[in-house]
Amino acid sequence: MKSILFAALSLFSVMAAAADTLPATAPQTSAQSEEYDYSQDLDIAKVVRLRSATNTSTECGPVIAHMVYVDSKGVTHNLQYTRLGDGCQNG
Repeated sequence: MKSILFAALSLFSVMAAAADTLPATAPQTSAQSEEYDYSQDLDIAKVVRLRSATNTSTECGPVIAHMVYVDSKGVTHNLQYTRLGDGCQNG
């Protein structure tokens, strides 16, 4: 019984991984990163990836980060913004 359940879950995970790699509709992509301005109104339907340019766990101060997101029309955006590093003790 456990082996059947294991096989079914394994098959489901493989199918789910394949579904994530093949989008239902091919979204348009933006190759260049846009720089975020606080006056912008962002239309974020789904965040795809967040990453920082450096190791933010040790830095205290502003660091550059990137966010890849999909808007409500299915267009993928690459956004560059500045955030506070995680190494600050008081804030």
